[in-house]
Amino acid sequence: MRPAFSASKPSPSGREKGRRKGASAAEQLLTGQALPLRTRLHDALALGLTKSDGHGAKKWQSTDAGVQSHVLKSVGAFVGCLSNELLKLPPIKESISDILVALEGILKTENISVLIQAADVSSKFVSTLGNSVRQYSVLEMVSSLSCHLSANQLRIAVPCATALTCILNSLVTARASTQAEIWKALDKTNAVASVISALQNYTEDAYPLNYLMDMISLLRSILWIWPSSRYHVWSNHNLMAKLAHYCLSAETTVSTKVLKLYAALALCGIGAMVLLKNEELITKTSDLMGKSHPTVTRIEALRLCQVFLRSSRGCDQLMTAHCQPIVQGITNAMSEIDEKTLVREGCRTALLALRYSGNHHRCFWFNAIDEVLYKILSGSCNSSHHAHRTLCYGQLFNIDSKDIMNIYPYVWDILGYLAVHCDNEHLSIGKRQNSFLLGLISCACSLATDLPLKNSPVKLSKEEQEPALRAVLMMLLSPSQFIFSEASSKFLEAVLPLGNEYMNMLMSSLESNVTRNLTASFDCVKIMTNLMNIACLLIVQSNHSLNKRSAVDVLSSIIKECLHDHLYITRSNFASHLQFCFDGSSCCYLSEEWEGENIVFFYGLVVLFDLLKSDSFICFHCKRKLDVGIVCHGCRDYYTEGLVGVLKHALCQNMSPGPKSYIAHILSLFGLCGFPSKLGGNMRNVLCDNELVDLELLLADGESLSAHAAILSARCPKLLPSEKSFVRDGSETDEFGRRSCYHVRMSDRVDSHALKKILEYAYTGLVTVDDALVKPVKTLAKYCHLRSLHLMLQKEQPRWHSCPIYGLTTALEPAKHSFSDIILEAQSNDKMECHHGSCQLSTPHIHSHKIILSVSCDYLRALFQSGMHESFAEVIRVPVGWEALIILVQWFYSGELPRVAADCRWKTLSTEEKLSILKSYAELSSLADFWFLDGVKEESLEVLTSCLNSSTNASLEFIGFAANLGQWELVEAAISSVAHLYPKLRDSGRLEQLDEDVLNMLRTEYVRYSQHCSASN
Repeated sequence: MRPAFSASKPSPSGREKGRRKGASAAEQLLTGQALPLRTRLHDALALGLTKSDGHGAKKWQSTDAGVQSHVLKSVGAFVGCLSNELLKLPPIKESISDILVALEGILKTENISVLIQAADVSSKFVSTLGNSVRQYSVLEMVSSLSCHLSANQLRIAVPCATALTCILNSLVTARASTQAEIWKALDKTNAVASVISALQNYTEDAYPLNYLMDMISLLRSILWIWPSSRYHVWSNHNLMAKLAHYCLSAETTVSTKVLKLYAALALCGIGAMVLLKNEELITKTSDLMGKSHPTVTRIEALRLCQVFLRSSRGCDQLMTAHCQPIVQGITNAMSEIDEKTLVREGCRTALLALRYSGNHHRCFWFNAIDEVLYKILSGSCNSSHHAHRTLCYGQLFNIDSKDIMNIYPYVWDILGYLAVHCDNEHLSIGKRQNSFLLGLISCACSLATDLPLKNSPVKLSKEEQEPALRAVLMMLLSPSQFIFSEASSKFLEAVLPLGNEYMNMLMSSLESNVTRNLTASFDCVKIMTNLMNIACLLIVQSNHSLNKRSAVDVLSSIIKECLHDHLYITRSNFASHLQFCFDGSSCCYLSEEWEGENIVFFYGLVVLFDLLKSDSFICFHCKRKLDVGIVCHGCRDYYTEGLVGVLKHALCQNMSPGPKSYIAHILSLFGLCGFPSKLGGNMRNVLCDNELVDLELLLADGESLSAHAAILSARCPKLLPSEKSFVRDGSETDEFGRRSCYHVRMSDRVDSHALKKILEYAYTGLVTVDDALVKPVKTLAKYCHLRSLHLMLQKEQPRWHSCPIYGLTTALEPAKHSFSDIILEAQSNDKMECHHGSCQLSTPHIHSHKIILSVSCDYLRALFQSGMHESFAEVIRVPVGWEALIILVQWFYSGELPRVAADCRWKTLSTEEKLSILKSYAELSSLADFWFLDGVKEESLEVLTSCLNSSTNASLEFIGFAANLGQWELVEAAISSVAHLYPKLRDSGRLEQLDEDVLNMLRTEYVRYSQHCSASN
C-alpha cells in the first residue's frame, strides 16, 4: 500500500547533513567558557567597531580610554580560552578578524597606559594564533606595532617587538606580493632603523636583557625574509661591533640569538664575507660548537657555518684559518648519536663543506670522519668488528627508526664527496686501518644494488636509494686508487647475482623510456637511476656485451632532449634531504653545483664518455677494426654532423663546469681537445704571425718555432726560459739595448709536430690531435703541466670540481720577467706608486703586452705595425679614466667585460659612486668606436642596462654624460629607466639640465610607456 502524502519538509541532502553536523560540532566546542567570553567580547567590540560607510570594511572609531581598556580586557580573557580546535571554527575566525581591527586602532592611541595594555594583549594574542595569523590581513597590525619599537617606552616596545616577530616568522613562506606589502609598511615606519638604534644604544645597566633578546629576534626575522634590509646592517660598522660584543661577551642565550641573526645576515653573500673577516667571531663560533655548550647553541653555530659554506669562496675563507676547530666541531656534533637533531645539523654542515676541494678534506680524515659516518649508520658506538659485520650483512636495513633513516642520505652524500676529492695521501694520515671505510664502501654498494632489501620489512624507494648509488659512482670516480679498487670489487660482487645481461636490461629500459610517445612524459627518476647504474657498470666492467652503436644513439637522444629542456630534473626535486637549505631569501651569491641543475644531463654525459673511451680499437659505428681511436674516418663525418656537432655547439654555451668538462672530454675522444673561448679564438690569428715574436723554441733537428713569452707566461710557463738558460743574442736587441728575443733549447726527444700542438693549445685553449699524435702530445702535455689536456689524451675522467677557464690575466702579475713591452696610461691627474721593475711613471698606468692588445684591437695592431714613431713609444695614453682603463685591460686579458652586480653593495653606493662606475662603461663604449674593440659596445650596454634601474639620480646624470659622448644607445637605455617618472621629474625641475633633443627623446619614451600601460589595463 502506497504511503499517504505528507506535507513535511523533504529529507536533507548529504551535504546539508554534513553542514549541520559541522555546525553541531562547532556549537559543542563553543559551549562552556568560550561562548560567554565570545559574547562578552562582541559586546565590548560593538562599543568602538563600526563600518565607516555603513557597509564594507570595519574600522575602530572609539578614542575613549575607558572603552579601549574594556575591549582589551575582553580580548585578553577571550584569547586565554582559545585552543587549536577553536581556532579552526568560522565564528572564532570572524572574532579574530574583528580583534585585529580593534588592536590596529587602539595601538594608535596616545594614552600610555592604554598602549602598555594594548601591547601586552597584542603579544599574547599573536602568540596564541601562531602561524595561523597569516590567514588574516595583518598589514595594518604590522604598521601599528612597528611604530612602537622605541626604547623610550620599554613596557610598550618589548611586547610589540615580540608580537611583530611572531607575525613576521609566519610570513616566511607567504606569497611575494604579501611580503612586498609588509616590507613597504616596515620601511614606511622606519622599523629597521628603530631596531638598529635600539641595539646600538643598549647597555646592561639601562635596559633589561629581554629587551635586547627581543630586538635581536625581530631584526633576525626581518633579515631572513627581506634581502634589501641586510645592507643596512652589514654596512653599519658600529652595529656590527655591538653585535660582535654581544656574541663574544654575553651569556650563551644571547650568543645563540646573535648566531641566528648572523645566519640571516649571511644569506647576503657580501654580509657573509663581512662576518668571515671577523677572526674573533669565527673563533667564538667554533667554540660554541663544542660539547660544553647547550645543544640549541651548538645547532645555531652549525647553521651559521652552513650559510657560510654555500659558496666556494665562503668555504675557503672559513676553512683557511679555522679548519681544525670547525671540522672538529662538525664531527663532534655528528658523533652525538643520541641527539638526532644535532647529528643531522652536523651532517648537513659536513655535506656543504665537503662539496669543495681543499685542505679541509685532510682535516676531516684526521678527525676520523669515516668512523663517525660508520657509527651513525650502526646507530651506536659498537666495536669495529661488530659494526663491520652489521654493515656487511645488511642488518642495518632492519633498523626501524625513522630518525636514523632520515640521516642516511647525508651519510652517503658525505661519503661520495670524501671519495671524489680524496687522494692516497689522505688515507695515510695517522695510523689508519681503513676498516670503517671498508664497511661504508660495502654497505653503499649493497644498498645501491637493492640486494639486502629483498627480505627486509623496510622498503626504500628509488629516491631513498639514489644517495647510496651516487656515492658508489663518486667512489668509482675517486682519484684514490684504494677507494676505487675497493668500490669496484664490492660493486662487482653485489651485481654478480644479477647476471651478465644486467647492463643490457638497463639500457633497454632506458631506450623504451626515452623513445616514448611524444604525448607521454618522461620518468626522469627512472632514467636517472638507470644512467647511474650503467655508469657504474661501465667503469668496473671493461668487457661487456653492450651494443655501442645502439647505446650511443639512445644517449644522444637523452642529451638532445636535455639540451632542449624536454628532459629535466634537479637533484633537490626528489632528494628531500637537500631541501633543508635556507628557506630565507638569498642575495649576492654566485654559486652553482658542479654537476649542474639538470642531473639527467650530467649522468648522460658521464655514461657516454665511459662508453666511448674503452680501448677496443673497433669502430663503434661500423665495427671495423682500427689501429687507434674509437671511430673510423668513414664514420667520423656522420658523428661530426650529428652528436659531435651538437656537443660542440653546447660547449660554446653558458653551462655548469661539470657538464662542460664531460662534453670536452667526450669531444677529445674524437680528436678535439680543449675548451673554446672568444679570446682563445682570436689568439689563433697570432700562431703563425711573426710580428712581435720574442721567443724561439729551438729543436734538436735545427727547426725552430716562434712564440710570444707573454702568452706562454700565462698559459704554459714551463716552455719559458729559466733564469740560468736565458741566451742573449746581440743582434736581436732594440735601440735601448734590451733583450728582444729569448731562446729555449728543447730536448732531442721533443717531437716538432707535438710541440706545435702544445703551442696551439696554449694559445687558443683548443686543439685537434690526430690519433697518430696522441702519444707524443700526451707526453709533452704532462711535461708542460697542462693537466687538463693530459687528462683528455689519457682518456681519464675529468677531476671533480675542476674546469679550466681560458685567460691571460696572470701575465699582468708583477714579476722579475713580466715580458711587458708597453704601458697604458690613464687620463687622470691622480698619483700612483708602481712596483713594476724600475718603472718611474707616477700617473695611473698598467704594464701590458703588445701582442695581447693587438689581438683584440685593430687600431692598436695597425699602430704597432705601422713603423711610425708612435709604434716604438713605450707609453700609450688612453683617453679614458683610471677605472675605465682597469676594466678595459681586464677585457683584453680575459675576453669579457667585468659585470656590475646590482646587489646589496651596489645599493649602498652613493649617487656619485654609482655614476663614476656608469661613466667608466660609457667611456669604453665611446673608445670602442675609435679603437674598433669588437663587442665592447654591446657588453657595455648590457652592463649599464642592468644597473640603471636602481638609481634615478645616477641615471639622470648619466643621460647628459652619455649624450656628450655621442653614445645614443646608452642614452636611450638610461631614458627607458626613468621614463615612467617623467611627470614627477618635470614638475620638480630636475630635467632643466638636459638639452632639447634629449628631452624630446624622454617625452617620446614616456608617451610610449603610457600607451603600453593603457593597453595592458
